[in-house]
Amino acid sequence: MTNPYPPQGYGPPAQPQNNTMGLVSLILGIASIPLVCCAPLGLAAGIAAAVLGHLGKQKVAQGLANNLGQAKAGFICGLVGAGLAVLSIILGLLNVFNSPGI
Repeated sequence: MTNPYPPQGYGPPAQPQNNTMGLVSLILGIASIPLVCCAPLGLAAGIAAAVLGHLGKQKVAQGLANNLGQAKAGFICGLVGAGLAVLSIILGLLNVFNSPGI
């Protein structure tokens, strides 16, 4: 028995994955931890990493990216870096205000 239908062609090409946000989040998150020594830089990098990590996780949920691990790691490292930077700022201010006068 022969097939009465003509052979079907290939489907449209798959859309490329957009993994940029997760990758940048991971890079900034890792960089934010040692940047705590310069508290404003660590805080800025940590906040940016957390925001980009959250947006990266949303892209994975929509099916536009496939790097959930990078986005989660960047989000967590960003939160840790931002938290350490805030702690560093608070301890620095306490040190300034509690030091004896010169």
